[in-house]
Amino acid sequence: MEATAATTTTVFVYGTLKRGFPNHPRLAASHSPFAGVASTAAPVSLVIGPYSVPFLLPAPAPSAGRLVSGELYSASPSSLADLDLLEGTHLGVYERRRITVVVDGTSSEVEAEAYFANASYADDLWRRCGGEAAEIGEYTMEHAGRYVPPSGRSPGVSGLMDAVRAFLATAPPNS
Repeated sequence: MEATAATTTTVFVYGTLKRGFPNHPRLAASHSPFAGVASTAAPVSLVIGPYSVPFLLPAPAPSAGRLVSGELYSASPSSLADLDLLEGTHLGVYERRRITVVVDGTSSEVEAEAYFANASYADDLWRRCGGEAAEIGEYTMEHAGRYVPPSGRSPGVSGLMDAVRAFLATAPPNS
């Protein structure tokens, strides 16, 4: 059992991969056991982008960010590779980064991996979404109700990245 624990990576999910959300079946199929509910130990920015996709960002300003709630899973190396593919790390959509989270109901801090918007566009996305005013602490079922799965997006594997680029190229509403 010790060897198995050493080969898994704790992953913090905060959006469509949570239990009951649209992409959870993919996480469940990867046999990544649920390890608990947690929140980020430090403020980060969570915004909703194109297709109602959630994007976690490092807080771009000292006053920005919130504690974001999510779930922890233990992912094997093959499960982690599947998640990287789903999250488009090879396309520059997301990048996997270390994050410290606090397990709910305890003061126990855990190091985990989480998918952040790629640094190449993260600050622009934060500004385009509305900055601090657009930040949320939790991706809810209401958000997920507007989520467009990959099958309903622009064709091609880079559909989400194309949508992000188009979103960034437009002026925000009421500007």
